Amino acid sequence: MASPESALQDLLLQKTRTRFPAVSLAIGKGSQIIWHEAAGYADVENGTRNTPETLFGIGSITKVFIAVLALQLNEEGLLPLDTPVSRWLDEKLLSRIAHADTVTPRQLLSHYAAIPSWEDDPGWISDARGKHLNPERRWMPHETLDYIRGKKALSLPAEKFHYSNTHFTLLGLLIEKITQNSLEAELSKRILAPLSLKNTSMAGASPAKSGNLAGKYHRLDAAFIQNAGFSPHFHPAPYGLINVSASSLAVEWAAGGIVSTAQDIMTFILALKNAQLLNPQSMKAMQRWLPAESGEMGLSLFRIETDYGPALGHGGNVLGFSACVWWYQHSDCAVAILTNAGSMHADPQADCASRFFRESEAGKLAQEIASRYAGDSDPVSIHRGENHEPYS
Repeated sequence: MASPESALQDLLLQKTRTRFPAVSLAIGKGSQIIWHEAAGYADVENGTRNTPETLFGIGSITKVFIAVLALQLNEEGLLPLDTPVSRWLDEKLLSRIAHADTVTPRQLLSHYAAIPSWEDDPGWISDARGKHLNPERRWMPHETLDYIRGKKALSLPAEKFHYSNTHFTLLGLLIEKITQNSLEAELSKRILAPLSLKNTSMAGASPAKSGNLAGKYHRLDAAFIQNAGFSPHFHPAPYGLINVSASSLAVEWAAGGIVSTAQDIMTFILALKNAQLLNPQSMKAMQRWLPAESGEMGLSLFRIETDYGPALGHGGNVLGFSACVWWYQHSDCAVAILTNAGSMHADPQADCASRFFRESEAGKLAQEIASRYAGDSDPVSIHRGENHEPYS
């Protein structure tokens, strides 16, 4: 019978032969990364293999980083969670945004603010991810808000869960206002530097690292054409994908603009799990669960049921990338999956990292591997799979 390590390697090889150009996966237990794999091609056209140092967009996993920053500021007495954000943010900035005068940071963090998401606006989709994409455009954080000004609220604040990228654009602007510092600088000072996450940054913030960024590929189907349109800057790629590498993740900013590696994301989620970034009160607040569309939501942390046990974490899906990171509390095992294939605005059943996690045995195999790990003094041998057969 194959070992769980071999079975997981085979699973990743199968996926990178048929569905994803590249997949990077890391497993953690306790405070250690115990296994990682980099399979497939980072760049299909140029034959560049995926390696542990290859950078991927992590999409909305970015929101967990932003939540940590907000909760740290709360611990320092600088950001009360139940005070309206209009106390700090400029009236002009908030003009004609539903509920902007009354919503609180807590409601933004839990997606209970009921503000429409710019990600759902047809104009924004076309401009940032589709037909009218302009690779030369340099998006400013506040510009995404223009797409939802004047739109009706989705419900009353605190009434229902409504996932919205707008919530995290406002939180990013709020963090900058309170700290009088850029979001990128606060992210580096409070999380990246303390955890030595040398391969993690906001897109566009570290040009020196851009050479390690994977090529961006996206699912192309009738739904994507209808919802986003086809940009002249896109071109066909294998297995029903298009190459969208001309696009920039900077437009996502606080809602989904971080690039990283599987190992850095695992280091971050283990530090969060082990309360290295937040005090016990903040950890409790982060895990005060409310109903969500799929599972439950705390403060930018989901709790879901899977075939292999309940898990806490977040997924991400942007133009050209998808990712997810989850930890199983009952087995103290965490798994991070990063890919260079996105599926936003395509058919809801299109392949992405979160669907891979939900529908494969990756979580089961990760927990089996973790069960063999006896502690810091007895690590499982870390596998580095950059020599696996590439996507073709």
